[in-house]
Amino acid sequence: MKRFSLTAQQLATAPELAVLAVLEVALRAAILALVAAWPELNDLDDDSLDEPRAALHLVERARDLGAAVNRYRLALATADGRQDDLPF
Repeated sequence: MKRFSLTAQQLATAPELAVLAVLEVALRAAILALVAAWPELNDLDDDSLDEPRAALHLVERARDLGAAVNRYRLALATADGRQDDLPF
């Protein structure tokens, strides 16, 4: 996940980007914490404990959610006329 900075103009056009930016930071923090807690995540085998397997699953889902946020941001960047749809 890459770091993304927001401008006032972007937030005026798509205010949801603020919450998505916070979500991305939380996802990054969760991934880092899980990797720190379970450094063996890259070397799991069939005999691994349930906890590291669950941690790995969570890391994978966090990365998937981060990718979905990036796709949404890209869709916003390529959409035309969003600012005209806002009620304020």
